[in-house]
Amino acid sequence: MCLPSLLPSAAMDSIIELQRQNHEEIERFERALYTLLSRNQPTHESKLLNEHKASQALDRISSRANALNNLYADEDSRKAEIELLSAPQQQNDLSEFYSRLVKIQEHHSKYPDATPGGFDLELSVLLEEENQDGIDEEYEEEDRECHRLAIAISV
Repeated sequence: MCLPSLLPSAAMDSIIELQRQNHEEIERFERALYTLLSRNQPTHESKLLNEHKASQALDRISSRANALNNLYADEDSRKAEIELLSAPQQQNDLSEFYSRLVKIQEHHSKYPDATPGGFDLELSVLLEEENQDGIDEEYEEEDRECHRLAIAISV
């Protein structure tokens, strides 16, 4: 499932922040996967739907793990980021702060309608349960109505 209004914030986050974010998302997808697999599914259809959602969760975990692996493989950028953060600060030196602030403002002006909590939305869609009881009752009622009409026509 692709949510088009949710945009990655890679343009404005540091490598260390992206690594932290990916670790957190992997952990939350693992918890969601546990929740999906621990549900008792009464029908074959609901079990199959649940297995598809579990597969989607595994795909998302895999993609986040690949992205995380690529971030860790880029050691030069990571070292540069650490050097930038750990450099001795000069008094009233806010140049790094302002450069990051400009990136954030550019991102928000470029994508004003981007949804902030996109990951939470993605996770809630994955974990939502289908209301099969109401659907099954509708089908049963339609079957009864068709059966009554068939009897009425044959008489």
